[in-house]
Amino acid sequence: MTRRLLPVLAAVALLVVADPARVPAQTGPDGGATIELVERPPWVSPVDEVTFLLATSGDVSAAAVQVEVFSTLDSAAELEDAATEDVGVRLSRSAPVPVGELPPGRDGTRAVSLRVSPEPVDGETVQLVEPGVHPVVISLLDAGGAEIDQIRTPLVRLADDAEEQEAPDLAVLLDVAATPTLQPDGTRAIEPAELRGLSRIGDVLGAHPDLDLSVAAVPDTVDALGTLPDPAADELLGLLADRPLLSVPYLPVPLAPLIDQGVGGLVAPLVDRGEAVLADRLGASPDRSLWTDRSAVGSEGARLLDGLGFDSVVVDAAPDPDREDDDEPAPLADAGPRPLEGISGLQGLVVDPVLSEELASAAGDDVDAGHVALARLLLRPVEDPDGDDAATVLARPGELDADPVLGRLLDLLDDPAAPVRVGGLDLVDTVIDGDAGAVDPPAGGPDVADAARRVLAGAGQLDSFERLIGTTSSRADDLRLQVATALATATPDDRRDAAVGVVEEALGSAFGNIRLSGQTDLNLTSRRGSLPVTVENANPFPVEVVVRTRSDRLAFPAGGHLPVTVGASDVLRIDVSVEALATGSVPVFVELWTPDDAIRLDTRRLNVRSTAISGVGLVLSLGALLVLVVWWVRNWRRTHAAKGAGAGRDPETTSEPMG
Repeated sequence: MTRRLLPVLAAVALLVVADPARVPAQTGPDGGATIELVERPPWVSPVDEVTFLLATSGDVSAAAVQVEVFSTLDSAAELEDAATEDVGVRLSRSAPVPVGELPPGRDGTRAVSLRVSPEPVDGETVQLVEPGVHPVVISLLDAGGAEIDQIRTPLVRLADDAEEQEAPDLAVLLDVAATPTLQPDGTRAIEPAELRGLSRIGDVLGAHPDLDLSVAAVPDTVDALGTLPDPAADELLGLLADRPLLSVPYLPVPLAPLIDQGVGGLVAPLVDRGEAVLADRLGASPDRSLWTDRSAVGSEGARLLDGLGFDSVVVDAAPDPDREDDDEPAPLADAGPRPLEGISGLQGLVVDPVLSEELASAAGDDVDAGHVALARLLLRPVEDPDGDDAATVLARPGELDADPVLGRLLDLLDDPAAPVRVGGLDLVDTVIDGDAGAVDPPAGGPDVADAARRVLAGAGQLDSFERLIGTTSSRADDLRLQVATALATATPDDRRDAAVGVVEEALGSAFGNIRLSGQTDLNLTSRRGSLPVTVENANPFPVEVVVRTRSDRLAFPAGGHLPVTVGASDVLRIDVSVEALATGSVPVFVELWTPDDAIRLDTRRLNVRSTAISGVGLVLSLGALLVLVVWWVRNWRRTHAAKGAGAGRDPETTSEPMG
């Protein structure tokens, strides 16, 4: 909270402390009588009678009650001053009426009534000329006319058909959100304090079924509520099922930091999953229009949201640095929509954070809390860049205290005669005026950089893991929810680190539990045969893997890419068909991959000794043998022919020719 908001909150605190209607009346200085406001009307019509019910304590037998009405207040600062002192012109002061002569009300109370009119009527009727907020002072006097105790309360005089009353519309955005519920062990938990806070939101929704209150229900929270054996959780889910809901990612995530870290692709699946959960749990069809996370969006994030169908983003109104009067509560911020500074494609819906905090605070036993909140709405001007009197103020109360001021205010405004109209974001005009001032986009957000880097490096293998275990398994989805928890806006740092650790450990274990085994030295005694390859799966679930084989001197007739399924905690032997291209020692490389060919799970080298003659070797050998046979036959024939010729001559009968 900025320093400029502190004076406003201090003033609110002063109002709470100083207004006797906000604190039970204390015993008088002499230990005698006191009065306390028990019930009062929310407003008064131009011609009307208004009745206040008072509770008395102590000895009031000699005491009397007197009522004063003052002129309309001009500002919220005057409203705060009127809690402790007379402000404006006194329009009426009634004659003191003994307490015993006051008409009895309910449960032992005493009734004090005022008649009002815009025109002079008689001495007892208070003339309230115009609409506005009038301070009313109810004093308890002793027998001598001295003040014993006092109640100060604002009274709203309504307009009629001939008059106008400047009053903003009020849009309310309620967040049904707990700290991310998924634990590292896979269970879900909502802290009791958070569950009580969610129940208070349910109380507001249940008390005002006809008011169009916008609801942003975080699907992770809805998922957890559906697992709790708690009647309050079931009741809240039933109330949400009857409400139009905004589309929220499964867990709100800081858009710009995720995109900067390269994991922006996770956003769309989170949005889709969130809508699927709300549809499954609540039967809802969420409205995908408003991005409700308040962290940084950025220009790339705006393009992403625009592509996903979002057209607006929630932003908090920033304090005006040029504002000089810190004693006057800041003007209410007009909700817009307005263009986002430096970002196209998205509009900004502006939340008034001061009003939101006021409405979330506890009313306690203050019967006047809702009336004071209504008076403040009417007296604080709306900072409207369009200059449009029919402005809308957007409150996003966040976590509600027990019996919040919001509940008291809505009790008053859940009435067709209310000067302030209440509804959801449909009150916001969807047409942007070109002259409207731009607002800065959401900034800041949690530091998720380290978690995002780890997700990108390790948990980014989730797609491969899903292909490994099959799409019918929910294990990959469970790990994706841990990733979402790690990157969510509201996750504490220790849980963020633990969630990423769960994913990294699960993936590392699953991939590491799949390996190749068996013999590495093998003999191939024929030209065609098979090599045994053994795949071990130590995981408690079946896996689908791909066995790849390659070798320079062996061919694989069925191809070197063989998909196989290995059962849970099973060992599978497969025979890979091979054909020898050479003899001798032949290296064969076997690899194990995920089905998407993205992650190599294991690799193994087989040493195969091939003693078979290949087709080429056989042809060469036969050719050489044929040459040898031809040579030998020819040589034998030549030799045999020579021997035959020598054997045909008789050396003894041979003589020299005669001369």
